[in-house]
Amino acid sequence: MPKRTPAFDPAQMAFGFEPPKTLASDGMLEGIERQITSAVALILKDDDRDRFDVAAAMSRIAGTDITKGMLDKYSSEASEDHNISAGRFLVMVAATGRYDVLEAFVRKIGCALVVGEEVLTVELGHVAAQIERLQERQRHLKRAAPAITRKGRTG
Repeated sequence: MPKRTPAFDPAQMAFGFEPPKTLASDGMLEGIERQITSAVALILKDDDRDRFDVAAAMSRIAGTDITKGMLDKYSSEASEDHNISAGRFLVMVAATGRYDVLEAFVRKIGCALVVGEEVLTVELGHVAAQIERLQERQRHLKRAAPAITRKGRTG
């Protein structure tokens, strides 16, 4: 039997500044469970630690027991009965630092991801846009504002 093509394409993880599409459409998340399973397999394959160590790290973060056997089932596209929960997927991302994989999935639903202090870069862009709007408002007011006069005097 030929090897199955992974449902999650690592090319989806490329960082970009293009805004994600926010409109939901019929079938836009078709096959998402298989894609997540494939992404779990990729995360585990790329991690330098063995599955026992990843499971232990996830257990510490989650505060509950996660086993290597669970990871084996979560990463098997042939096992449709054992999908990883959203919570456990987030724990895996936190334990492995694979924010790029999470980014690929949140973009599918119209979101983007910033991690840690990257939020400061986003805020910087927001502040710059606010300054630009205020400067434009200032230029408009300079053109439109009349001189203020009181009792025949200009101020």
